[in-house]
Amino acid sequence: MADASVDIQATNIYSVGANFKTQNSGDDEPSVNPTANDESGNVSCEKVITDTTNYSQNLKYCGTDFIADFKDTSTAPVPFLENFGGTFNSKLVTAITISFNKVDYCTIDITSHNHEVNAHDGGATPTGATRSDALALGICDVVDFLPNDTGEAFDGWNGFGIPDFGITLGEAAPDGGSVSFSFGSHNDKTDDQGDHLVGKNLTPKCELSLDFVGVPTSNTKALINIDLAANTEAMLGAVCDSVATNDDNLEFDTFSCVIHAYPSLATA
Repeated sequence: MADASVDIQATNIYSVGANFKTQNSGDDEPSVNPTANDESGNVSCEKVITDTTNYSQNLKYCGTDFIADFKDTSTAPVPFLENFGGTFNSKLVTAITISFNKVDYCTIDITSHNHEVNAHDGGATPTGATRSDALALGICDVVDFLPNDTGEAFDGWNGFGIPDFGITLGEAAPDGGSVSFSFGSHNDKTDDQGDHLVGKNLTPKCELSLDFVGVPTSNTKALINIDLAANTEAMLGAVCDSVATNDDNLEFDTFSCVIHAYPSLATA
């Protein structure tokens, strides 16, 4: 008996550009099952509501200019950073995480959802939805949280290793890190029959976590904030939340910091 016809192939659910290599993707359709029981506790009535489908895709970048590829309007990633919160391929993107590795190419995780009834339709080029649809849904431009002007950390970055984000290192070196883009809430409301009616993204947030081997020259919140402000776009007003140093008798010193910014939703 021959092998079954089952393929090994990761599906590119967002149709992202050629330099973003899909590692895996998936979807799930959870259901809500309201019931009414009779006097003996048996279910007499049941309604199965499967209005929402959740989607995820994990990618690796394999190109020569990470930011340029994300900003290229001929490829799918454009709504993900410059129009974060819009829809693409009928999927509303609500979270993106970019994870850095000092011995590997970065990975990108994209999370989204949509509804069967009154589906979200707030994309941007190249999705075909109008700009007014996207603005009503709630989108924002987060690309400059990744400093990318000439000479900055993401200028011509090829996706390998860990960018320093302009932090003065001294003898220290980045050892791990990630950037996440999210919303404080995505507010969906239903109609009188439990079907999706309307939704909106609220309170966009950018967050950066970095770990270092050794302690950087900029090792306080104040010094890191000075470094962040020196970036041309000032990383959307980013500020350092916390710093931590570990001084061990059996390991090299380590340092970590967390940085955030709250960009505004686009209005035009």
